[in-house]
Amino acid sequence: MDYVNLGNTGLKISRICFGMMSFGSPEWKLATWTRPADEGLPFVKKAIESGINFFDTADIYGNKKGEGITEQIIGRWLAQGGDRREKIV
Repeated sequence: MDYVNLGNTGLKISRICFGMMSFGSPEWKLATWTRPADEGLPFVKKAIESGINFFDTADIYGNKKGEGITEQIIGRWLAQGGDRREKIV
């Protein structure tokens, strides 16, 4: 994985950002591109195993009924402990 500097912060982020928009929408059954929240964690795990440390979790994802759901998916992954917090920016 290639990494670049995030401005002048000293942080290194992967050139690839993993977008979380398609996970966790309360209306996931209505759109072919969305998936239930519980299906997001395996993708997060695989992305990190692949070297991705940059995740897009905009608070609007999940539409009005599910705002913040993508942050919750990442939060559940972080809550599992270990050195997870150190692996993402």
